[in-house]
Amino acid sequence: MLRTETPFLPTMLAVVLSTFLLVMSTAFLVVPYAMGGHPGEPRVVASQSGQFHPT
Repeated sequence: MLRTETPFLPTMLAVVLSTFLLVMSTAFLVVPYAMGGHPGEPRVVASQSGQFHPT
């Protein structure tokens, strides 16, 4: 059986960077969608008139 050694560091960096990309894309796409916009964006007051948050 022939086996070629793959370098560990480039493989590890590829896994870390792809995981980071997946987490960041989730954070910037899914979370603002659930919140109704990005944090810090001005919101229209009329669209939130029916919501209540018990804090």
